[in-house]
Amino acid sequence: MANGFIEKVAEQISDKHSRKLITAELESHLLDKIDYYVDIGYSKEEAEKRATDEMGNPDDTAVPLNFLHTNIFLSPFTIICACLVTAMFLCTVFLKDKFIYRYDTVFYRHDVLLDFISLAFIITYVVLLILSRKKNNYVIPIIILISFILQFVSIFFENDNYEICSAGHPNLLYFYQPAVFAVVKTVTEGFSAYMQCIFTKVPAQYSGFAVFCFEILPYIIGAIFILWSILLLIKICRREMLLSNKGLQIPIGFFEICMCIFLSVNLVYMTATTTYKAVEDCKTDNNYSANKQEMVDYVLTSDLSKDKSEVFSDLASQGYYQKSEMLYSEAVYYDKGGELSLICGKNDDFSICLQYNSEDYLNSYDEHFNFDTLNKNSIYNESPKILADLDAIQKISKGTTLESIKKSGLLKYTDYVSKTFYEDKKETEIELCLTIYLNNGTGYLEESDNRNYKILTIKDGVVVDCYSD
Repeated sequence: MANGFIEKVAEQISDKHSRKLITAELESHLLDKIDYYVDIGYSKEEAEKRATDEMGNPDDTAVPLNFLHTNIFLSPFTIICACLVTAMFLCTVFLKDKFIYRYDTVFYRHDVLLDFISLAFIITYVVLLILSRKKNNYVIPIIILISFILQFVSIFFENDNYEICSAGHPNLLYFYQPAVFAVVKTVTEGFSAYMQCIFTKVPAQYSGFAVFCFEILPYIIGAIFILWSILLLIKICRREMLLSNKGLQIPIGFFEICMCIFLSVNLVYMTATTTYKAVEDCKTDNNYSANKQEMVDYVLTSDLSKDKSEVFSDLASQGYYQKSEMLYSEAVYYDKGGELSLICGKNDDFSICLQYNSEDYLNSYDEHFNFDTLNKNSIYNESPKILADLDAIQKISKGTTLESIKKSGLLKYTDYVSKTFYEDKKETEIELCLTIYLNNGTGYLEESDNRNYKILTIKDGVVVDCYSD
């Protein structure tokens, strides 16, 4: 028979065989009650309504029945959730160094992929808890609580490849830090700064708000999930014992609403801005290789003999994102292709130096350069073309002109370039490092086997000194 009460109860019975038996039994009870009311003079519609009302709340009826007739630990939903939470935990353990946005005591790094992964973790926990409430599955809150206990412990697991050497202790709930980068960047520096830095490794500027979001907010989010799981566990257990849960409905509902609003706004904002930026970059061919070439060319063609303020202004006019600006000190600029540093008085009080670096120093906490974390755009297979270019680099010697190096197309292998103007001597010196990292198919880069480089010192457009491994 079609009855809303029976349908709602049936929806919450996980085991299909048990669902059929319970449905049949409830229908029998309901029909007996309907027949009774019809016999004493009620219409069929009124009799069914009164009989249904007497059956009580379908949720209160379904919970104990589902508990008695279902092995909740072996249900597909429980197994899937357990596997998912385990995978998330292992991900945070093995990618721990990447998830920890605290690089030192004053700033935080950034990776757009990790931003979305971190947000996905929060979304997963929220969805699991909501589904757990709807399915009256008390195992899921227990699994989530265990995962948080393990998460607190995981920070102390050592990883030989990524030794943590930040000045402060890592946040115990570090995997929530990337999820708030978009908020921090937008609030502290504005929408345009966030848009400009979506696909770069630019960290968030140090501020009180950044400290709160990166260091305190993860603990608040974690506390919400822990308390939410405990309250939900208590609620489901009380329902199984047919006890009232009125006092638990409000805080659980509050947690659901707050987290859903936070996640919805954050997800929509991050997705929309990232998609727009990706489409815009595709239209303008704004990629790593193109940006790298532009930045190298900019250093080589820059006029450092101008007034220092003009040099700073020229850099800003190129659209590079500026991390800091201090005359007679250092200013750092970022783009997709790497980093530009302008240093006044590098060697003495009468010099100004513009440097380009392609290496990503924010990829790991390692004190030394880690070849496993190199940008994949800089690693090449041993093709005939690459080997020919490698041979051409090794053949560069004293007397080779910068112009001939440019025409050869070898500047695309520039790992580092520094241009220094000495005001007292009116001389310009260029130091250029051409590097080819070869992928030998092992998946692991050894410096001695894979790094092939040549460092050139150039004056007056001619190589005056060179060094290679």
